[in-house]
Amino acid sequence: MKPSTFVNFALLLLLTACNLPEAGSPVPQTTSPTLAPTNTAVSAGPATTFNNVNITIPAGLGTDAVSQTVPAVTDPNAATWDMAPTHLEVTLTGYPVQGKFHQPKIYVYPANEYAQINIGAAESLERVRNAATGAPLSVVNMPGIPFFNAAQVFAAQIQALTFQNGSGLRLVTEYAQYPAPINNYELFYHFQGLTNDGSYYVIAILPVTAPILAETERPDAAIPAGGVPLPAGAVPDEAYYTAITERLNALSPESFNPSLTLLDSMIRSILVANP
Repeated sequence: MKPSTFVNFALLLLLTACNLPEAGSPVPQTTSPTLAPTNTAVSAGPATTFNNVNITIPAGLGTDAVSQTVPAVTDPNAATWDMAPTHLEVTLTGYPVQGKFHQPKIYVYPANEYAQINIGAAESLERVRNAATGAPLSVVNMPGIPFFNAAQVFAAQIQALTFQNGSGLRLVTEYAQYPAPINNYELFYHFQGLTNDGSYYVIAILPVTAPILAETERPDAAIPAGGVPLPAGAVPDEAYYTAITERLNALSPESFNPSLTLLDSMIRSILVANP
């Protein structure tokens, strides 16, 4: 999975994932976001401040975090998916899940600037705003990750989620460039949100694992008890993605590693102040 345009994202959905199941529970086909429950038992960990962003890392989710300010890419000759304003990238250290496709990162962008130069960001920000109104959600109207060269192949555990000065939604998902098996190497917790004043766009990509998934995308990877076997020919189809979505939705937040409760708690702690 490498960066790409929103156009590629849409084409991938159309060409390779046009029959993918709706995100969340397949029945009903759409679901209004519900607010993720607050768990007051989560122990607070280190509070970290980077520029104008404050994040508290719950105990057990990491030891610290490092940040970098990523320079703007506005060269008209650059790939459109790379186009982005100067933004903050925060990487968690001591994260409990290691060696996965994704690294545990949180990105904070100036929303309007990003939307002006990246069509994928503009579309995703609009979808985040729509989610805040309580609009029904499905895999085809989830906000996409503007810098991914892949399509979202399913979405489970969809919940509305607020942070200190904003709101958005979280889900468990996987992106791919083809109808890929769902697996623990590529699975991640995903959050997208917008500050209440509309100034900042927050994206979190945090790897997670689930006890019912194979460890890799290989067709011969072992399927744990309670998992969903690949269909004949080892090519995922609509029924496969529907079954995966149903079973992941049926898991408790604590069944994931790290738990969705811990991840939600960290997202809730985010405060993005105006400089």
